[in-house]
Amino acid sequence: MNYQEYKKEFLTELRNESAISGSDTEDEFVSRTLDILSEFDEIEEPVRIGMGDKKGRGGRLMRADGYAFDETDHSLILLISDFQDSYSPENLNMSRVDELYWRLYYFLDESCNGSLNDYFDDSDDVLKIGRLIKKRINTADDDEERILKVKFFILTNKDLGTNLLEANLLETNVRKSKGRTKKTTKTTKKIKKQDFNGKPLEINLWHLERFYEMESSNSSEPIVIDIAHDFPDLNYTGIPCIKGNVGEGLGYDAYIAIIPGKLLASIYIEHGSKVLEGNVRAFLGTGGSKSVNSGIRKTINTDPTKFFTYNNGIAVTAADVDVASVDGELMITRIVDMQIINGGQTTAALAEAVLKKTNVELNGIYVPMKLTVIEDRETENEEGVRFYDEMVQAIAKYANSQNKVTAADLFSNEPFHIWMERMSKKHLAPPRLFTIPTGWYYERSRKRYQQEQLKLRGDDVKRFQAKFPKKQIINKEQLAMYYTAVFYCKPHIVSKGKNWAMKEFGAAISEEFKAHNESFNEFYFERCICAAIIFRTIDDYLERNKDSAKKPTGFWYKTGGYKLNIVPYTIAKILSSIPNGYTLNWKDIWDKQRLSPAFIREIEIVTRMTNDFICDSHGVIVTEYCKRQSTWEEYRDKVKYELSGDFLAELIPESMLKEAEKDAKRDQKETNDLQTIMDMIAKGAGYWNSVLTKGSSSLSYQEKNAVMQIINIATTGNIPSSKSGKLPIRIMTAVKLALAAEEKLISEGISV
Repeated sequence: MNYQEYKKEFLTELRNESAISGSDTEDEFVSRTLDILSEFDEIEEPVRIGMGDKKGRGGRLMRADGYAFDETDHSLILLISDFQDSYSPENLNMSRVDELYWRLYYFLDESCNGSLNDYFDDSDDVLKIGRLIKKRINTADDDEERILKVKFFILTNKDLGTNLLEANLLETNVRKSKGRTKKTTKTTKKIKKQDFNGKPLEINLWHLERFYEMESSNSSEPIVIDIAHDFPDLNYTGIPCIKGNVGEGLGYDAYIAIIPGKLLASIYIEHGSKVLEGNVRAFLGTGGSKSVNSGIRKTINTDPTKFFTYNNGIAVTAADVDVASVDGELMITRIVDMQIINGGQTTAALAEAVLKKTNVELNGIYVPMKLTVIEDRETENEEGVRFYDEMVQAIAKYANSQNKVTAADLFSNEPFHIWMERMSKKHLAPPRLFTIPTGWYYERSRKRYQQEQLKLRGDDVKRFQAKFPKKQIINKEQLAMYYTAVFYCKPHIVSKGKNWAMKEFGAAISEEFKAHNESFNEFYFERCICAAIIFRTIDDYLERNKDSAKKPTGFWYKTGGYKLNIVPYTIAKILSSIPNGYTLNWKDIWDKQRLSPAFIREIEIVTRMTNDFICDSHGVIVTEYCKRQSTWEEYRDKVKYELSGDFLAELIPESMLKEAEKDAKRDQKETNDLQTIMDMIAKGAGYWNSVLTKGSSSLSYQEKNAVMQIINIATTGNIPSSKSGKLPIRIMTAVKLALAAEEKLISEGISV
C-alpha cells in the first residue's frame, strides 16, 4: 500500500467509525492517532481533554486536546489536533503551526501562571488537569513527579507545506552499507521554542505521512545521531572506541567505548525516552525516578571524577554506526537507532543533573559503554522469534541490573508468550458466535497477525481470517490488563496503563511458567479468554450505548467518559462481591463465548455505580484518582453492593474449579513429560553418546547412568510406560538427570 492509498483508507475508516459510533470524525482521528502513538511507544497512556477553543486572559485563544506524562524523562506532553475531513486537505504551513503552538502555550501558561478558574466551570475537569500540570511544573527539584521538559504534539492529517520541508525540520537520508542501499527514511525534526518556566520546550509534528511510514515499517522511527553535527556546542568529533574481534558471521559487531557524560546526557535530553529500548522504557516508566539509585546522583554531584570507576556503564545496541580514525584514534561518529538496553537509570540521572542544574557541565564524568551493532532486524527462528529480539533480551537479562525485575520480563519471546501463541492457534473456541470453530489469536509481537497473512495467497487469506477473526486478536499488553483486572482484582493497576499491568502480570507469570509449566494448559488458556470476554463485553456495552452530540441516546455514559477506568473497576467490584467458596462458571463462559443475561444485568448496574463513585474524586483528576490503591479499597470495602439471585445461582463451588485445575495439570504434566523425552530422542543416540564421552570426567555416576538409559531408548525407539500408560517415575528421573548433565557441559563451555 502506497501513501496515497493509505491516506484514502485512513479517512474512509475514520468516517465509517464515526457513523457507527455517532462521534465526530475528528474525535475518531484523535483516538486513532493516539492509539498508533501508544502502540509504537511514542506516548504512554494519553488522556483526552474536551475543552475546545477557549478565550483566556487578554482574549488569548487556548486549547489542548489531550495530555500525557513520560515518567522516564520527566516530560509533559500536550496534544492538539489539526484535522480536515477531506481526501485532499490543505497543507500544513508554518503559520498554522504557530497558531496551534500558541493555543497550547496559552493553555499551559494559564494553568501554571494564571487562573483557569476564571474561564471554566468549577465542575470542569480542565481545572483539575490544570492544577495537576501546575503542581508538576512548579514542584521542587527533589520531587519525584517534577516535569523537566515540555513537548507539544500536533496531530494532523495534512501534508507538510513547502515552508516546513526545510533541512532543519525534515531530512532525507540514504544510507549505504555492505554494498546495498538502505531504505530512504524521513526524520521529522523537532521545532525548538523558548523555554517555559525554565523547562525546554519543543514541537513535534505528527502528520499522516509520518504515521504511514511508521506503520509500514512496523517500527518506531529510528534515532539517527550525528555527534559532531547534532551537538556542535560540545565540540566532540565522536566517541572513542575499540572494535571487538569477536568473530565472523555472528550477526553482530561489538565495540567497547567511553562516552562523555555530557554527551550521553545531551542525547537523552534531545531524544528523551526514545533512546531507551521499548521494553526497558516500559519497565523504567512504571517505577519513575524513584528507582534511580541515589548513589549515582551523589557521585555525579560530589565526586564526578570517580564516576567511571564506580559506575557499571551502559549496554547499547544500534542498527548501524559510522567509525572513523580521528588523530589516530578510532571514533564512533554516527549511530543509527541507538537503544540503551541496560543503564537507563545512569543515563536519566546524568540528564537530570543538567536539567536541574546540580551539575550542568558534567566535567570529568565518563561512562563505560558496550555497543552491539545488530543490523539484522527481520530474521526469525523456527519459533518466530527475531534474532534481534533474542540478542536484546539476552543483553537485558545478563547485564548487571539494579532492578529486582528486569526488563526482559516484558519481552515477547519469553517462553510464556510463545506458549500462548501456540495454544491460541491449536485450541479453538466452540462455534457459537461463528459457524465454525475459531481461534483467539494471541499476538505476542506487534502486527504479527498481519505478517502471517503476507505469506498466504488467494482463498488462504480468507480462510485464515475466518479461522482467526479480527475481533478475536489479543496482544500481550491486553492480556496483562485483562488478567490483572479479572484474576488479581487490581483495577488501580490497570488504570495506570499497560506497562504497569505488564509489570504486575509479566514477572509473576514468567516465574510461574518456569517453575510449574504444567499449570499452563487448555483450562488455563480458556480462563484467559474468558477474562478477555468479560473485559470486552463491558467495554462494548459502554461504547454501544454511549451518548454523543451526533448520536444522542440519553444514556448516562457520554463520549469522552472514563471507560478505561470504569471497565476494570466494574470487573473487580463484581468479582470481589462473589461469596467465599464460589466462583464464576468459567467453562460455561468458554463454551458459550459470551456472558449470561444475569451477568450482563450486573454489568448494567455496576458500570453506572462505578462511574458515580469515581467522578466524586474529591477535586482530583478522575484518571489519577483511579490509579490509587486507596480508591479501589474504598470502593471495594465501603460501597455496598449485593449480587442478584440470578447471578448467584450461576456460580459454582470453588472446589469444582480446583478439581478441574488439578485434572488439567495432571494431563498437561503427562503431555509435557512425553514431549520432553520425544525431544531428547529426536537428538539421536549419537548426540547423547557425545554427552557421555565429553562428560566422562565431569559427570557423576548417576548422570552417566541416566544418559545411558536415554541412549538405549533413542537406539531402540522403545519408550517404557506403566500399566496406566504413564511414563514410569524411574524414566522421568533419568530424563531430569540427563538434561542436568547436558546443561552442566553447556555451562562449562563444552560443545555437544
